[in-house]
Parts: sequence; structure tokens; C-alpha cells
Amino acid sequence: MGAAVGVVASVVVGGGGAGLLGGLGGGMGGLLGNLIGGILGNSGIGAGIGKAMEGFSPTNILNATSNLIGNIFGNSGKDAMNTLHQQDGMPKFIRDAVNKAIDEAVKNCHKPVDPQAQQTLDSATKDDSLKEIKQLTDQLLDKIRETLNKNTNEATQEACEGKGDGKVKGKKSAQSWFAAIAEAMGKVYGAKTQEVVKLSAQVSNVADEQSKLAEKSKSVSSDDKEGTKAVEADKQKLAAEMTKAQTELQGAAQEMKLISETVSTLLKSIGEALSGMARKQ
Repeated sequence: MGAAVGVVASVVVGGGGAGLLGGLGGGMGGLLGNLIGGILGNSGIGAGIGKAMEGFSPTNILNATSNLIGNIFGNSGKDAMNTLHQQDGMPKFIRDAVNKAIDEAVKNCHKPVDPQAQQTLDSATKDDSLKEIKQLTDQLLDKIRETLNKNTNEATQEACEGKGDGKVKGKKSAQSWFAAIAEAMGKVYGAKTQEVVKLSAQVSNVADEQSKLAEKSKSVSSDDKEGTKAVEADKQKLAAEMTKAQTELQGAAQEMKLISETVSTLLKSIGEALSGMARKQ
């Protein structure tokens, strides 16, 4: 994998990659960090993943990682919708529309990959993936329920104050579900946008430090062994920081892309479902 590190880093800078719903509250940070750390040959839990992926090209590794994260996102989102249908009274047509939107978004983000590479990565990360699915499902459920409760409380207050039609239905309308899901997705997307901006600044800062070090190294004589050694140590440290910042930025950018596509297809699918229902009434 050593020779592949430079190629992986260049792919990371250019686009593509992996990530998912970190904006839901930290989410994929642990698993994504382990995946990238393992791919790049770093020590720690991810080292086992890196060893399992030895022999596959950097492109196959990154594409397999992207597909893995996409599948985690899809499964967690659909688990949340199924739970809302079973426990919270979400109408079946809303659940089906959202699940269809998620499937479309994950399909649109799927990247071509050697099936063996995908199978190997999926197997190596099975336990962590299941944990992430459960965590993300719970976080998404919390956000949707929070929004539904807030909207219900506001409607109740308006009714008590004589505003609106004075009716507060115990059964939530399709529009209420739609608004809650869209708002939850919007919060996720907004949080991820902020993360991308923050990580972009980190990459820029490290690049500035590397430029300063390059200028500093010009003043160090080749005969100055201690000075040369110190400069090389700083170069390696900054290179590691740059790799970390770039991979995190790459993951966040892919998460944002996936969430953006999901929000778009979600609004379209549910909007069509609501329009169809209105025409039948």
C-alpha cells in the first residue's frame, strides 16, 4: 500500500470518495476515520481494514468506501422511516416515497468498483457498519420527532389563541410528515456544509505552513545536519496533517453530495405522492 498512498491522496484532493451523514451529530467520523486510516496504512483499528484491502487499486478502494457509506446511509434512513411507520403512525405512502427517494439517491452516488473489492471491504467493516446504521437511525428519528412535536405544539398554541382553524388533529397530516423529514434533512445538509467550509480552511492552513517551511528550508545549510533533520521532521508532520485534513474534507464533501441528492429526490418523490393523493380526493 505504501506506493499507493500518493495516488490515493491525489484522488482525495480531486474529488470522489466517501462519507455519510456526519452532520447528524458526528456520525460517521469514527468509521470513516478508520477506513481512510486503514487505506493509507496508518496504525490503529483501521490498520486491519488496510491489510484486508491490500492488492486492490486506490480507485477501487475509494469507490468501494463511497459505496459502503452510501449503503449505510440508505439503510439507516430506511430503518428510520420503517420505525416511524410502525411506531409513530407515518402513512405507508409517505414511508414508501421516502424509501424510494433514498434508494434513488444511493443509486445515483454508486461508483463502479471491482465486486471483490466491495465484498472485502463490506466484510471487514460489517460490525462497525451495523453500529453506525443504528446510531444514525436513532439520530434521524430524534430530529424528525423533535420537529413533529415542535410543529404540533405550535399548532396547539395557535388554536388556543384563536388562530388558524381552531382544530388540532391527533393524527399528523401528510404535510406534517413531509415538513418534518425535509427539515431534518435540511439540518443535516446545513451542518455538513459548515463542516466542509471548516475542513477547507484546515487544508488551506496546512498548505500555508508547508509553504513557510519550504522557504525556511532554503536557509538551512546542507552541512547543518541538525537543522536538516528538524526540517525533514516538520515536513513529515505537515504531510501527515495534510493527508488527514484532505481525507476528512473529501469525506465531508461526499456526504454533502449524497445528502443534497437525497433531499432533492425526497422532495420530488413525496411531492408527487402528495399531489397524487390530492387528485384522488
